[in-house]
Amino acid sequence: MTLRQLLVDRYAPVKGISARTVAIYGHTIDRFSEYLGREALVTDLEEDVIAAFLVWRGKTVHSVGRGIPSAGTVRKDRTQLLALATYGFRKRLIEEFPIVRQVRGAKKLPRGFTAPEVARLIIAARQRQRTLSGLPAGWWWSTLIYAAWCTGARIGELMALRWHCVQGTEVVFLAGTRKGHTRDIARRITPDLAAELELHRRCPADLVWPWPGKPASIYASMAILCEKAGVPQRRFHALRKASASYVQAGGGDAVSHLDHSDANITRDHYLDDRVVGRTEGVDFLPRLDLGEDAHFIEETP
Repeated sequence: MTLRQLLVDRYAPVKGISARTVAIYGHTIDRFSEYLGREALVTDLEEDVIAAFLVWRGKTVHSVGRGIPSAGTVRKDRTQLLALATYGFRKRLIEEFPIVRQVRGAKKLPRGFTAPEVARLIIAARQRQRTLSGLPAGWWWSTLIYAAWCTGARIGELMALRWHCVQGTEVVFLAGTRKGHTRDIARRITPDLAAELELHRRCPADLVWPWPGKPASIYASMAILCEKAGVPQRRFHALRKASASYVQAGGGDAVSHLDHSDANITRDHYLDDRVVGRTEGVDFLPRLDLGEDAHFIEETP
C-alpha cells in the first residue's frame, strides 16, 4: 500500500480531517517520495529512512524562489509522517514504530508587514488588470488583503469564505473552514472595505474570492504582488502577524483577535516587536548613584 493510499482511504476518513489538511499531508508525502525517487510506501516508515529524509529535507531547495525549508517545515513533515506511522503501527501495517529525534531549529523573531507596507500592497493590488474567476483582479486582490488585515484570519479561512457569511461590516468564519474546526468566529471589517465588497456580491453560496488555479499557486502570485508594491516578500501569514501586532499595540487583545488557545503562541510567533515594542530587563533596573563624576578617568602614565 502506498502512503498516499493510507492517507486518503484510511487515515483521513477515520480521523475526520479536512480536505485542506489532507492536501498538507500530501505535500509531505510528495517530498518523501521525491527523496525516495519513487512513490512512498507504508513500509518506508522506518526510523532510519525517516531520519535520513528529514536531514535531506532541511538541506534541499524544492521549488524556485522558496529557498531552504525552515525548521518549522521540517518539524511539520516529521509530525505528519509519525502520525501516519502511528496509525500504520496500530493497524499492524508496519512491524515497528519509528522513533525519530526532534528537529531543532532557532526561533526567528516574528515579522509581519508594517501598516505602511499593507497600504502599499493594497494600492498595488488595485492596479492589477485583467480578471480572476470572472472578477476584476484589482478588486479581488485588494479586498482579500484588506480583509486579512482587518480580521487577522488565515488565508485558508479567507479563501473558504462564502457570501452568506458576509453581512455589512460583519464577517463570520465558520468552524468547518477554520483550523481545528473548534467554533465559528465573527470579525468586524471597516465600512469602506464592506462597501468595496458589495461592488461584486454574488450568490450566497458563492466563494467571495474564488481562485482559478491550484491552491499553492496563490503564494507565487503574492510574491509577485510584494515585488510590485516594493515591500519585503513575505507570505500571507505576515498579514495575520501584522493584524495581531497592531491590535496589541493599540491596547487590544491579540490572543482573542487571533482566537488562539495559548497566549504563548501569540507572543512567541505573531507579535512583531517593531510594532508592539519590546522591554528589556535594563528598563526595570533602578538608576545607580555613581556620584557627580559619573565617567571614566584615564590614568596618566
